[in-house]
Amino acid sequence: MKHPRIKLFVCLVMVAFTGACAMSFAPVPSVSPVVVNADGYKLKTENVVIVLDGSSSMAEGYGKYSKFDIATSTAGNLIKTMPENVGIKSALRSFGHAPKISSDSTLALYNLADFNRAGMTDALAKVSKAGGPSPLCKAIAAAAEDLKGANGQSALIVISDGTPLKDASGVATALKAQFNDALCIYPILVGNDPAGKAQMEKLAKIGGCGDVVNADDLAGGQQMANYVSGIFVGEAMDSDGDGVGDAMDNCPGTPAGIAVDANGCALDSDGDGVADAMDKCPGTLAGTAVNAEGCPVDSDSDGVPDAMDKCPGTPAGTAVDADGCPHSVLKSGASSWTFHNITFNVGKDEISPNSHGMLDEIARALKDRQQLNVIVEGHTDSSGSAAYNMALSQKRAQAVVGYLVGQGVPASRLSAKGYGEERPIADNGTKEGRAKNRRVQFTKDN
Repeated sequence: MKHPRIKLFVCLVMVAFTGACAMSFAPVPSVSPVVVNADGYKLKTENVVIVLDGSSSMAEGYGKYSKFDIATSTAGNLIKTMPENVGIKSALRSFGHAPKISSDSTLALYNLADFNRAGMTDALAKVSKAGGPSPLCKAIAAAAEDLKGANGQSALIVISDGTPLKDASGVATALKAQFNDALCIYPILVGNDPAGKAQMEKLAKIGGCGDVVNADDLAGGQQMANYVSGIFVGEAMDSDGDGVGDAMDNCPGTPAGIAVDANGCALDSDGDGVADAMDKCPGTLAGTAVNAEGCPVDSDSDGVPDAMDKCPGTPAGTAVDADGCPHSVLKSGASSWTFHNITFNVGKDEISPNSHGMLDEIARALKDRQQLNVIVEGHTDSSGSAAYNMALSQKRAQAVVGYLVGQGVPASRLSAKGYGEERPIADNGTKEGRAKNRRVQFTKDN
């Protein structure tokens, strides 16, 4: 009768120390991993050491699964989710584990090297059974050696039930002091033991980068992907500095200072194919051919864009009307003459060089008709303030007078008058109307 009791006593002792005579548990359901894509993003963490608890307490049950199976499943899902070939270096270490696995209290399963999913998965499979003591302190101290010489930000991920453990606060504090802000500690708690949770919370507090996460909360593919992203994936890289990350940038290499849209492509408000920052003629009408500066093409250089020119191919220097067709300069019988092809540099009173031919022809006509005195009128559109336009039109009229005097027209026969936007001849609400309102007009001065 004593023998069965002795056998039961021996079995209970073995359960306490080695996990023998343990009940069987259901296998942890597999998870469809959601692999994190870090392409085009900066890394928050370049090095990681995953520490797996394989001690005897992990052979206990938690719900219908063993804590060890939950831990290895969590580690496997983590490995399957991490981004590969982006510059992350990884290591895998266990502590405890059954004596048949190793006699070492902590075991380096995968030394720090470029993260390789297949290699890490094979390394994890080496720890197939829990058992033995729980030397977390030794595992953390060994992790310091694993990370020795590593560059960049590092992470220590500890997957454990937290019991029964010697308080690891001291060695964790020393590890944190060694790496300072270059190290974060991320504990993943398996089970719900209050003492174990308290131990893991201490590690998280020492790490200073986050809270304890329960393995239950990482059981889904997207849940683990969110967790991994939070540790490894930083801000989107923006190689050209346009404010749109490389992963979303359809137009990489945008020059500095160029405004871009949500796709990282240069803004082209008028759709003429020339970026706003380089467009010297914004607001070009749709379908209008433009040059490299975004200004309407004027093939015959008569001052009327091709899209509005009803008489293309006008010989150089020929006076034209608003439609680009030739007209007689200062035609006899008229009391005023309007010119749209006498232009100025934007916002200035400097006469554009392509207007010199027209003014030279006007000067010749004035010298031919010596009894004709004229008022040179300057007119603008309604862009800008009325006071600004008035002053600008006066300066431009004076500039035209100055040019004609320079061509030999007596100053006594000329006077300048700016009207600003006061006398429009077309609708300032349209681009075409504004173009017609910007004009130089000669009026007979009786």
